Amino acid sequence: MKLRMQITKDPEIRFISHLEYVRTIGRAIRRAKLPAAYSEGFNPHLKFSLASALGVGVVSYTEFVEIELAEPMEVEKAAQALDNALPRGIRVLAADAVDTHHAALMSQAAGAGYRVTLPFSDDISKAVAEFNACQELLFKKAAPKTKAGYKEIDVKFYIPHLAVMQNEEKTIFTFDCKITPTGSMKAVDLLNALNEQYRLHLPVAMADIERLRLYRLGKKGQQLPMLNNDAVKL
Repeated sequence: MKLRMQITKDPEIRFISHLEYVRTIGRAIRRAKLPAAYSEGFNPHLKFSLASALGVGVVSYTEFVEIELAEPMEVEKAAQALDNALPRGIRVLAADAVDTHHAALMSQAAGAGYRVTLPFSDDISKAVAEFNACQELLFKKAAPKTKAGYKEIDVKFYIPHLAVMQNEEKTIFTFDCKITPTGSMKAVDLLNALNEQYRLHLPVAMADIERLRLYRLGKKGQQLPMLNNDAVKL
């Protein structure tokens, strides 16, 4: 049996690393005394994983953890136990269960929805329209460990469409970003690409980035929730 839970990374812990986030969840699983399964070998570890890594500084209301259990447990009871064991900044929102041999949650994540808020009011409607109309937008992302020192990515492959809302104080972008077996792209890279391509002056360092949803794809390509429709809500 695998437990699947929708959890958060709230604003007060947005700057902890992904590794520390994972470690915190692992400690909470132990404190909750869930009958989690362990790997075999000289250094056994808890069998749990997250659906998709989240960048430092990004808030999320839609992270997902999958925990393999050594024995069955009532979903609502397990979800409540983990929620009680988690520190401030991480909450359990919903949970369900699938068979142990079901495809891993990580392999099903196909995309994420984001909202990016910036303290910026210059009119960028023309730039956004050009972005939505173009077929390709190549961006050289710094990659110090590579021979070239950068990695070229096609922003449009990952983010086909941008929506923007502006007022006298702020600019709000909303968009979906693909997640593939070979990776995805960060919201800050989108902002940097827009600045470079359209000579904008978006204050990237001041961006408030929120991941609003994570989804999988159905057989016909439709976006589906990560949990089953009958998932327990907390």
